[in-house]
Amino acid sequence: MSRSLVLMVFVAAVAGLACRRAETGSPLGATYGQVARPAVWRVLPRSQAEACGLQPGDVILSYGDEPVRTTAELLQMQLQMAAGTRQIPLTVLRGDAEVGLQVEPGELGLLPEAERYTGSLALAAKDVLSHFGSSVDYDWLAALTGESFVFTARCGGCPGTWPGDVNRADFIGLTAHYGLALRLVYAADTNSSRGPGENRQRALSFIRERLTRGRVLLVWGNWPGTTEKRWGVAARCEPGDSLVRGYTPGWAGEVATAGPIDEVYEVEQRVLAEPDPDDLLTAVLTRAIEMGRTAADTGWQSGIAAYDVWIGRLDTVPFCSVCPDSGVACFDRLIWTLLANKESANRFLEDMREALPESGELIGDIIANNNIILAKLNGVMQSRVRPGTWENQQKLARVVNEIQLVEAALLWLYEDLIGEL
Repeated sequence: MSRSLVLMVFVAAVAGLACRRAETGSPLGATYGQVARPAVWRVLPRSQAEACGLQPGDVILSYGDEPVRTTAELLQMQLQMAAGTRQIPLTVLRGDAEVGLQVEPGELGLLPEAERYTGSLALAAKDVLSHFGSSVDYDWLAALTGESFVFTARCGGCPGTWPGDVNRADFIGLTAHYGLALRLVYAADTNSSRGPGENRQRALSFIRERLTRGRVLLVWGNWPGTTEKRWGVAARCEPGDSLVRGYTPGWAGEVATAGPIDEVYEVEQRVLAEPDPDDLLTAVLTRAIEMGRTAADTGWQSGIAAYDVWIGRLDTVPFCSVCPDSGVACFDRLIWTLLANKESANRFLEDMREALPESGELIGDIIANNNIILAKLNGVMQSRVRPGTWENQQKLARVVNEIQLVEAALLWLYEDLIGEL
């Protein structure tokens, strides 16, 4: 089969994955609403979710005969009924059939689908592109921003917020391949005499004026649910209002910013042709190499250096110096985030292997190495070895070191594949 014919077949087969113009756009926030559904991503080992028969892919419809619309609602219901003694009926949608289960009061022990979407820039870009009338795959966006390919760690920060550093360089891939242009219209002035209050009022003024003109805005700042900065899509800022309301990961509807606003970007889209698989994959791997072998001076470390930060944390007890306990919850969230990112990277690579069969062997080697890392991460979760003692943390440090060595081998494979492309 000729290369041109292969690409035509690829575009037809995965048209829903690439960017295309749809008849009408979706409302801003629609992507966040979809992600917030109470769908099961992972059933935790030795949990009552596992005992009662919940399966990945199940969508929870009701809990205690009360309808459930979002993951947040499910968590609230579990808290409200935790003191009961009777079994609680649970209804899930499995495929096309409704299945009734019985659970005990208290935590179910599952991870919702929302935990798969750790990259808030990629999710924000997907929401905005859908609003502009384009259909685009999250995994492709996460690959272009480096979110699914490169582990990042913040020195001095809570491990539960890793990985996650993004900066303006991450916009380059979005602009080149999806026509999503982001123009900085506000940045907090940290080098002047302006205080946080004055900076916030300036940010609100910029946001309010542009929303009035119908502009689409991405906001980098403090949103509910985390003490760390994250991306969100601005929706409204009424006259006299001291808050920006919009959409951010973890919430199905509008929420208000919860602190300082650092940067605001005005978003526009230019219609482009379908991304060429060679160019797309080359851009992703080039970005992964750049991030994987360099250490930023912003407090974040990327790639190989990030694993050094992680191993260093495992040399001290407690594992997390930020959280009041030993950091078990922080560690678990870090593992699940890495699992989600690696799986996202592999889904993107599977698309590329289909589109570029002549490079299939090298792409397959990369996928195989990612699967080695996934197996090690899953092994940690199944073993139940957790931070808290020096002995446990040394065991975990050895596993992390093994993963770091595989990541180093991956960087060489990226270079080989770029050369082949």
